[in-house]
Amino acid sequence: MRLLIHFVLPSATALLLGCSAEAAPGASTPTFHRDIEPLLQKSCLGCHAQDGTAPVSLASYESAKALAPVIADETEARRMPPWGALPTDECAPPRPFRGDLHLSLDEIALLRAWSDAGAPKGDPADAPAPTTPVAAGLSRTDLELSPRAPFAAAEGSDSFRCFVLDPGLTEQAWVQGYDVLPGNRAVVHHALLFIDANREGEALGGESGSYECFGDARLSETSLLGAWAPGTQAFELPPDIGISVPANALLVMQVHYHPKPGEAPSPDATRVALRLADEKPSRALSNLALGNAEAPFRDGNGLLPGPGDRGSVEFRIPAGARGHVERMRYVIDFPIPEISIYGAGVHMHRAGVDLKVDQIRADPRGDEADRQCLVQTPAWDYNWQRLYSYDAPIDELPTLRSGDTIELRCTYDNTTENPALAAQLIEERLPAPQDIGLGESTLDEMCVAFLPVVHPNP
Repeated sequence: MRLLIHFVLPSATALLLGCSAEAAPGASTPTFHRDIEPLLQKSCLGCHAQDGTAPVSLASYESAKALAPVIADETEARRMPPWGALPTDECAPPRPFRGDLHLSLDEIALLRAWSDAGAPKGDPADAPAPTTPVAAGLSRTDLELSPRAPFAAAEGSDSFRCFVLDPGLTEQAWVQGYDVLPGNRAVVHHALLFIDANREGEALGGESGSYECFGDARLSETSLLGAWAPGTQAFELPPDIGISVPANALLVMQVHYHPKPGEAPSPDATRVALRLADEKPSRALSNLALGNAEAPFRDGNGLLPGPGDRGSVEFRIPAGARGHVERMRYVIDFPIPEISIYGAGVHMHRAGVDLKVDQIRADPRGDEADRQCLVQTPAWDYNWQRLYSYDAPIDELPTLRSGDTIELRCTYDNTTENPALAAQLIEERLPAPQDIGLGESTLDEMCVAFLPVVHPNP
């Protein structure tokens, strides 16, 4: 996993200019306290606070002024703030996203104008009220589960290890929050957390409590509790929603390790923190994971024809291809007539640049459109992945009905003009892009949508 982005300090000349006498700003010139500090509070100080998780603080005028040109550059390039689900002409999500960090084009222009004007301070009386950044992690931790023993991945090769975790539940429980805590972020590529109601992992894990599990967790019956990838934050639900975990169930955590070539990774012991409901909630949440179709289905859905096909439909991103698109479709079929969509998340690897998830209604009602975009990530960044939860009361969440279709459109850039892929090629010691197929390894690709859905608790 990659480190948080590091701001580069301006040149000595810029720092010296920043210390020169400051001209009084005109009425139309943006100032720190009136115009810039509110933007930093909204979109930056969650990480860039004093003693925050980011390498530099933007909590004071002095620190923000020193980095004003860098702030303007990073926001214009959409590298900061880390929020991939930007508004586009082709996607208007059905509800706003909770905790939306993105900056509008006008706000980004304001940051540039402030930097170009010499980053004036303005009147402290114009400053917004101080804010307290939300603490990282769960609001309350009831259980913290750790592997029986750390695991050291082999040097330079991808590996998939499943760790058997026993929460010791003597009766059914309802998870209302989870946080995956990687032990060695330099090698943990992603993690999936499964519910093992039949305790099959016990035999698979043996005395070590872990086992190899390339592809899937090797369980005959399971459900997805949650996932972690770089940038993912702790996941918490409101009091009236929970994820069911049966009595005596185990949890199996599948971790994908990706050590750098030539480096012997230190052992990892990734942990899981859980918050449990005090009583049975009125609604249950289930996780739908759709995508990674290797071929068309018999009904014509699954992987759709694409520009990289060679005679038959295949997932193939040719070397040197920019703007390459793969599409997949899934018809929803479940026993409950209608459920609510809590949010949406997406997953790709280094060649990915944009993923759009659409809902196609089988039977639109009232003012419902035939097609509704649920999320689009035109600023996709592998290092900053998250679930985008809709900011609406449960009864006002968008709905999904049996017979509706979910369509994924995944766009890739398999050239060295793609900085993420170029960096990965260097890391893998490859001289040029290769054809990319569907797979688990970092230089394979994926096309996945995660839809947490809410339904009445039986």
